[in-house]
Amino acid sequence: MVVKDFFKTPDGRTAKLYRLRNSSGFGADITDFGGAVVSIWAPDRDGRMTDVLLGFGNPADYIENGPFFGAVIGRVANRIAGGRFTLDGKEYELALNDSNGKNTLHGGDCWGRRLWKADVIDNTMLALRLTSPDGDAGFPGEVEATLVYMVTEANELILDYTATSDRPTVVSMTNHAYFNLSGESAGNCLDHRVQLRADRRTEVDEFLAPTGSCPPVAGTPYDLNAGKSFRQIFADLPCGFDDNFVLGDVDGVMKRDVAVVSSDTTGIEVRVSTSAPGIQFYMGYFLDGTAVGKNGGGYPQFGAFCLETQLWPDAVHHSEFPSARLEPGRPYKQTTVYQFGIAE
Repeated sequence: MVVKDFFKTPDGRTAKLYRLRNSSGFGADITDFGGAVVSIWAPDRDGRMTDVLLGFGNPADYIENGPFFGAVIGRVANRIAGGRFTLDGKEYELALNDSNGKNTLHGGDCWGRRLWKADVIDNTMLALRLTSPDGDAGFPGEVEATLVYMVTEANELILDYTATSDRPTVVSMTNHAYFNLSGESAGNCLDHRVQLRADRRTEVDEFLAPTGSCPPVAGTPYDLNAGKSFRQIFADLPCGFDDNFVLGDVDGVMKRDVAVVSSDTTGIEVRVSTSAPGIQFYMGYFLDGTAVGKNGGGYPQFGAFCLETQLWPDAVHHSEFPSARLEPGRPYKQTTVYQFGIAE
């Protein structure tokens, strides 16, 4: 595996970049800072390798990483309403870091802004490890988290997450990759099409916190089961989606091809399979051109989309949701597969 220095952290440590490739050249560049996926190189319909992932032109921008480009998200992905939760009778207070000041977003002091310990397994596999101490960002328990990235000959990028704790706590991990299948500097994604196999969604309030209701999508603009162009989505919903779609009521059951997105321009297609019960489909509403990308230009609004596999948001407040509770001796596990190919 090719490994090179990426940037220096403020405390003088060196973040590195790891180049995972299969025999045909497909692969990903991953940094141990935040566990971020920096690039994904996939062949287009003419065989040209295309970087389909947004990322910073200046590597040191991953230190702050306001949009969470490619980052590992933890301890708890998505939103915790009100920045507090109760576990075994004790209330825990967290940072209100959502843009509206009402919720905790992505765990507050997110794991995607930490330097992880990296172990190279071979040219196609990288293991990243992080110790999150008791009280970290307000959460109880010392958690040992591991994420293994693997590239396969089938042009898959596989993410295997595990976490253990020494006392009861809550954990829900994901990755915040921003995709543009026409190329990371191609502008907006109006030339894309999505199919998302979900019959329900988790409804949210005006502050994007789940209400507890999971209405069916049939007969609404949220129904993507038959496939829909991004252009049509924006015609129906000018802000696009930033919503969790329900893939199942039980965590840990692998579901194949839950989301399929393709670009008309390049023909590149990504298929998502996951053991998680939910997937956040976000269409880049908050991108505003201020994040400078790898080719020196700013990323515009709707210049990417995210498919964040996860437990349902705010599960700590909804006993009917798949639980985020993590017990000692019972590891958290999640597997997600992003497979790249050419759309038919």
